[in-house]
Amino acid sequence: MDEFDKAIVQIGINNSSEINGDLKDYFTVIKKDNGTYNLKWEKDISTHIRHKVAALVKKYYVPEVL
Repeated sequence: MDEFDKAIVQIGINNSSEINGDLKDYFTVIKKDNGTYNLKWEKDISTHIRHKVAALVKKYYVPEVL
């Protein structure tokens, strides 16, 4: 998940005026029993950042191949 972490840091840098601290503190990625992933937002943040993070989760946390 190195690339995922780098992309999250970059979003944090690009949107530093909207994020207090580390962007990873704003969300948790939860793995469901069926192999898919869900985002749980811990803190309020703007919708455009939520969409960027959600796109990264879809890109890097793909469902496992059965």
